[in-house]
Parts: sequence; C-alpha cells; structure tokens
Amino acid sequence: MPLSIGMVLRRGAAMGPHARLVGYAPAGRAELGWPDLAARARRVAAALPGLGVRPGDRVGTYAWNGLRHLELFYGVPIAGAVLQPLNVRLYPDQIAWIAEHADDKVIFVEASLTARLAEIRPKLTGVQRYVVLPDGTQPHPDFEDAIDYEELLAAATDDEPSEVDEFAAACLCYTGGTTGRPKGVAYSHRSLTLHAMSGLFVDSFAIRERDVLLPLTPLFHATAWGMPYSAALAGAGLVLAGQDTSPATVVRLIREERVTVAAGVPTFWLAVDQLGPAADDLASLDRILCGGSAIPLELIQRYHRRGVGMQQGWGMTEMSPSGNLTIVRGHLAGLPEAEQLALHATQGVTTAGVELRVVDGEIEVRGPWVTASYYEPDDDANTARFHDGWLRTGDVGTIDPDGYLHLLDRTKDLIKSGGEWISSIELENHLMDHDAVAQAMVIAVPHPTWGERPAALVVRSGDVTADELMTHLRGRVASWWVPDLVEFVDALPTTATGKFDKRGARARWQDKFALTFNGGPQ
Repeated sequence: MPLSIGMVLRRGAAMGPHARLVGYAPAGRAELGWPDLAARARRVAAALPGLGVRPGDRVGTYAWNGLRHLELFYGVPIAGAVLQPLNVRLYPDQIAWIAEHADDKVIFVEASLTARLAEIRPKLTGVQRYVVLPDGTQPHPDFEDAIDYEELLAAATDDEPSEVDEFAAACLCYTGGTTGRPKGVAYSHRSLTLHAMSGLFVDSFAIRERDVLLPLTPLFHATAWGMPYSAALAGAGLVLAGQDTSPATVVRLIREERVTVAAGVPTFWLAVDQLGPAADDLASLDRILCGGSAIPLELIQRYHRRGVGMQQGWGMTEMSPSGNLTIVRGHLAGLPEAEQLALHATQGVTTAGVELRVVDGEIEVRGPWVTASYYEPDDDANTARFHDGWLRTGDVGTIDPDGYLHLLDRTKDLIKSGGEWISSIELENHLMDHDAVAQAMVIAVPHPTWGERPAALVVRSGDVTADELMTHLRGRVASWWVPDLVEFVDALPTTATGKFDKRGARARWQDKFALTFNGGPQ
C-alpha cells in the first residue's frame, strides 16, 4: 500500500466521527467529523479535472486556518495535483512572484481575502480559474466570475480517487524568504506521510486519539508542522482558529474546546504569558509545542507553574519541518526539576529517522522527509545547499554527549567582533531572563575598529534602563559580548510566519546604530 495522503485520509475516516474538527470564520463556528471531511475532500478531488487541473499541476490556496482549507490539504493531493499554499501575510508582490514561480493553475481564495488578491490578480497570468471559499463575508467585485466552492462540491461525486505514486509531489511550500527570494520545497506523499507518522511517536509530538490539537502555526507554513496529517492518523480532534489568533481569543478557545496540545512560535506564547492571571486557567492544556526561534528558559518555567509543559522543536521548511524535539531522556529522569526544565530550552534530540552532524560548526541534516533540492520551473532543481545527501541548514550549533542540540545562532546572524564570534541568540536569552524584559533581539552593527559589535533591541515589560541591562549581562557573558547599545522599542519586527525578522531589523537600525559608535567595547 503506498504511503500517500489518500491513505492518511482513509485512516482518519476509519477512526470514526468521534473526534471533532472545529473551524472558526467570520460566519462563526463549524464542526465536522473525519468521515465527513473525507467525503468532502473526495468531492474536491473529483471537481479538479473540470477546472482543467491535471496530475502534477499546482493548485494554490489563499486562506486562513479553517475547515474548507483543511479539505483542500487532502482533496488536492489525492487528485494527484500539488497543493501550493500561499502565505497570506506576505507582501502582494511576493505572493504574485510565488504563484507565478509555482505556475499555479487554479487558486482557492477565502472570501474575506479576495480584496487582497484583487490587487495582484492582473499579475497572475498563469492562473486559469479562481474558486471562492465562503466565510460569511462578501467577495470583492473583481471575483464575480469566480466559482463558489460549495457549488463546486455539490456538483461533484465523492467516489474514491485512484491511488497516486507515493513519490509524487503532494505539496509545494515556500520558505519565508529571509535570505532572499522564497524557495519552493516539494513534499512527496511518502515524505508527508512519514513525517505525520513521526508525530505519533511517544518521544516526538506523541499525538493520541484523545488529543484535541490547536495548531496556531498557519496551514500555509510547512503544513502547520504536519499536525493536520498527524491528527488524521491518530483520529485526534483539531481546532482551526481562523484569522483571529489574538492571545485572549486563543486562551478562550483552549478552554471552550478543551484543547490538549497547542503549537506556535515563542513570540505568541510570550504574548499569552503577558495576559497574566487571565492566562492561568489552562486546565485542559497538557503541553505546548514551540518552534521557530529559541524559547527563553524563564518562559518554560512560567508555563510549568501553570501546569503546562513546553517542548521546543527545531527544524525548517526544508525538513517538512520537524527534525528535533525536546524530551527528558530516560537516563536523565532523575535530574532535579530545574535541570529537567532546562533540557527543554535546548533544541532537543533527533526524531527517529532524522540524522544530524556538525561540519565546521554548521548543522547538517538528512532524513526521509528532508528535501534534496529546491523547486525550480522546468525541473531545473536548485541543489546549492545540499551535498552528499545532507542539507546545510545555516544553523550553527553543537551536540552534547546526551544527544541534545544546542543552537548557537544562524550563520547569517553571528556577530564577528575583533575576529571572535558572538552568539546573538545567547545574548537574547540572557536579556529575556530579566524580569523587566518581554522580548529582545540582538543584531550586528558595523564598527570601524572591531568589524562588528552587538546592539540590542528590547521590548520592556517593566522599568529598566540600558545600564541596568548591561550590568545584568556582565554577570552572565564575557565583557566583550555585552552590547554597546540598547534601544527600547514598542515591538520587534517579525516575519510573515511570526519569527523575529533580523534581516528587517538590520535594514532599519544598522545605519542609525553605526553612527552612534564612538569607541570600542567597554
């Protein structure tokens, strides 16, 4: 039997209607069971040929996390086409570039997002048809010629489609483009299925039938870390929050939907933590899966006091995206509680099937769901970051004797001062250990004597001065690591996927900071 998205969907349907699949949209709350979703996904698959979609064609989606979007994550691949989720948080020109680069033939767009897509529709010359996903709002007038999703499904059958080649592409996701143009990463049916299976491993996400999952990572970002596919394999429940993922709303959803496992980036969980007592009642929540950037140990400790575990994951779009996750290994279970919590501030140990190595300080990875190249039109694959079957991640780190990965920095974010390297991540973690610091980012600034010096951008949660923060750091890092400048800001720049945007920060602040230097490190 091929390892395919069709197999994953049949498994979910066979688990029965007991798990709740809940979606939120402007129209309100909707609920399905896995058998219902499977039937609707089969109708999607049956309808695609009538839109001119052939096996291997790319089908774009432009939508928030919701049930209809989830149906497309199954319906498009089981038809033999390639799902291509567009990141709704990117700039219009970036979206247009991706849709054209991927050669999307059809785009399914949520009604409330049609106004955004209308801005770039003239540039999408390869798109032949548009289908509007109703969400309780009126589509933009430019989409009067679009097909209504529910009418499309009503006219289709729900017959079981033919099985596809497990090595065929099922999904084409694009990276965030923090180092240039976004890069296309193709996931095969086999790699997505194996990645989804790994989410059920006890020493991984450990997703069970009894769980109710809330992925706050968008479906358009590496398939929401594969959680919707893992949920089907386990027969677990799933909550899709829609556009409103404000901290207060998410806390309410966790309570009302009895969520047991939630997933999202550290910046979001910092914002939830800042709700104070309003975020203390999370009785149903067993654990938070966190990734995208390092988690401050203090944040892990604060959620632990709420009775909620935090597990840090490490990976990237090229890894589907998961490679590592923090667990407490058996021989370390006798450690004091504080030391066990500190293990969750590392980047964890590899998931079974993934291999890591460190070459000249850079982490390299390979595995059954790690891509071997970037997508390019006309099959001209880009293999610049790949050699001997290993992906050069661009992350700098070490692996300790117990197998835990310690990420020191991204190669592009390391600061070289006087010929010596400074880790921006380590400085950020120490800054966020301060009670009056909510968030921190450290960037390199050109310096006439030292080459580069660190400068810190800080969001305060209490009263603190720059001098006090420098004093705080001097007891924790080498004196020459201490930033020469601290700038207090209202918010840190983030990428479209919620990660800290150091590239944007450098573009905005580097020149200003460089002008203020009047000496070397103190």
